[in-house]
Amino acid sequence: MRTSLKWVEKLFPCRPARLYDLVVLWDWEYDDDLVQALLAGAVRRRLSAAAFRSAELTVFVDLCRNPLYSFPYLIDRASDVHPFLLPVLSELHQAGAQISNDPERMVWCRDKATMHLELVQHGIPVPYGLILSDQDHLEQALQQTQDKLGSPFVVKPAEGGGGEGVILDAQTPEHICQVMRESRLGKVILQKRIEPAEIDGRRAWFRVLYVMDEILPCFWDDRTHLYSLIDDLSAPWVAPLMDLARRIAAVSGMRFFSSEIAMTGGHEYYVIDFVNEMCDMRLQSRHPDGVPDALFHRMIDLLVSHHPYLQHKIRASSPQR
Repeated sequence: MRTSLKWVEKLFPCRPARLYDLVVLWDWEYDDDLVQALLAGAVRRRLSAAAFRSAELTVFVDLCRNPLYSFPYLIDRASDVHPFLLPVLSELHQAGAQISNDPERMVWCRDKATMHLELVQHGIPVPYGLILSDQDHLEQALQQTQDKLGSPFVVKPAEGGGGEGVILDAQTPEHICQVMRESRLGKVILQKRIEPAEIDGRRAWFRVLYVMDEILPCFWDDRTHLYSLIDDLSAPWVAPLMDLARRIAAVSGMRFFSSEIAMTGGHEYYVIDFVNEMCDMRLQSRHPDGVPDALFHRMIDLLVSHHPYLQHKIRASSPQR
């Protein structure tokens, strides 16, 4: 879906038709609710908006080459599957456009092996892990680390999301080979399994959403993949989740992402899934394993309200000290 220039001119008669205040780039069919909500949020704030999907993305690229068009704020949900967008987004970013997220940072964060090393280097707790490439002797590596890794263990491809390609109960070199064969980067991570504690009958496994400096933690059952809201955000076990999310944001440079974090019976916290730079934004009211509706709408509000024009208005109206 893409707003027409006539629609923009009618709604914003004082604005040049060449200006799109907010642009959403998308591809995944299940992002439709997200896109519609973002466009509606822009309209409520009297911002012109457009969304470009799939084949329309080439139209967006052509418009970017036209000096008459301006794109101050973009939300990228497509460059992971349409990499031809990356150089265009990088140019826009260098020219001053605000993009959620920074395209170069997203590519960097998408490599789970790299992020594992970065988090370890910055003292952020992750499960014991071993990074292997298709050049390594897998059976020998497994034998050397079996005591620390335990069995069964987790094998993840170094790229991808949504649990795709992950084996949660791996035990043999063949399991590692299976994931390695499917890895586009030729790298996998072996990860020690973490058994979470229970909090009021729920597994202490969380998905923490980070959106424009606001942190939205929730329960997320790693077995059923179902979200549930945290009733009391002042509970003492919530603060470490918030702290870890801030630290991950500082390392990754992301402003819109999610992380999986587990708490053990010994109140130790581990970041399991490091930086999910393309959050699954399906609505829970439409999909049982989607994001709770209240959090979805809060995230929409945060994404739209961080348009640089609106942020400038907020700063301008704030009392001077």
